[in-house]
Amino acid sequence: MFTIESFINAWRKESQLCINLFGKLPAGGLDYRPTAGQRSTLELLRYLSYGPYNGLMKTIAGDWQKGRGTAEVTAGMPASDFPERMAWQAEAAAIELRSVPVSTLDLDMTYPWGETLKRGEALSLYPMRWLVGYRMQLFLYLKSAGANQLNTTDCWRIPTAAATPA
Repeated sequence: MFTIESFINAWRKESQLCINLFGKLPAGGLDYRPTAGQRSTLELLRYLSYGPYNGLMKTIAGDWQKGRGTAEVTAGMPASDFPERMAWQAEAAAIELRSVPVSTLDLDMTYPWGETLKRGEALSLYPMRWLVGYRMQLFLYLKSAGANQLNTTDCWRIPTAAATPA
């Protein structure tokens, strides 16, 4: 059965996967950018450190205008802050999700692109998918930037030694 706690646990695992991947960043990898129009690895780390949480907060509130923009919050963040920011994001998401009255998850949320969903469904379809999708993007960036030691397991599973609760 789906519960808020299962969602929180999934969010924590995704955050830990991102932290583990960051630990595999190759020398010079922060500047990697697949094409001129795409984010660099550093820009991707900045987005990951707040963007999914920002979407979660906006969805919980049912208001896309709530809060500050991700680029504003993460401007100038050094890459070295990424693990701490991901751990913060996981804990902050848990606190916020636990404080949400379950009944509000049945209320509608209309996104700027016009789609309307129940907030509970929207949490899985957007903020969680953003966290998962950009984690995958980080994996691919690291591989392309020269982290040849990475394999599929690094993308999908937390090593036993690193599997401590956030």
